[in-house]
Amino acid sequence: MKSVLLTRSESANNSFKQALADYNYEFLDCSLIDYQLQPIDFSILEDYKDVIITSNFAANNLPQAPSDVMYAWVVGAKSARILESKGYKIRFCAPDAITLKQQIPAEIYENTIYLSSNHITVNMPLHITRQIFYNVSYLESLSKEQILRYKKGVDYILLYSENCAKTLMKLILENDLLNYLENTTIIAISSKIEMVVKSHFRNRVVCSGDDLILKYLKK
Repeated sequence: MKSVLLTRSESANNSFKQALADYNYEFLDCSLIDYQLQPIDFSILEDYKDVIITSNFAANNLPQAPSDVMYAWVVGAKSARILESKGYKIRFCAPDAITLKQQIPAEIYENTIYLSSNHITVNMPLHITRQIFYNVSYLESLSKEQILRYKKGVDYILLYSENCAKTLMKLILENDLLNYLENTTIIAISSKIEMVVKSHFRNRVVCSGDDLILKYLKK
């Protein structure tokens, strides 16, 4: 039985496990990130025509579109599908925030709002309004049980964000786990995330989206 280290939030990890329930994997939960929604008056959306969403968590917690002409600029096909189901019209779906930023035309900046976390790696253009929608915190230590299990080796580690990749590397190095994970394959959702671990892991795969990650693991 091959093992998969799941690094997203508990709810996201559970959804992933369900998607692979018919496959013979050992799932190891290691939630590197935690989310806390912040108070927000969603009537603010009525002042804008376009919204930027760069995470599944934000997409899941966004309300129904306030009008028939609310457009969305989004990272990830899964988030795009979630927003479409809520009545948003997808202007552009990008594999990462940098690509998304490059596609947003300057003439809509002042009519666009970015609903983000308190900690972001890509700043949107200056004249786009940023509203903090949720706070994120990152895992600070591994349990003794996790350390002992990872020393037995892990076949795959899934990484979805640059900050989570950095957090993982910090925890691995702090606990002298690198030698035990030398045969691990990193599955990163973008090449930018892959670069964080490139100097430490020789086995790496980039799958630009949840669907491609699932397809890879179902092979």
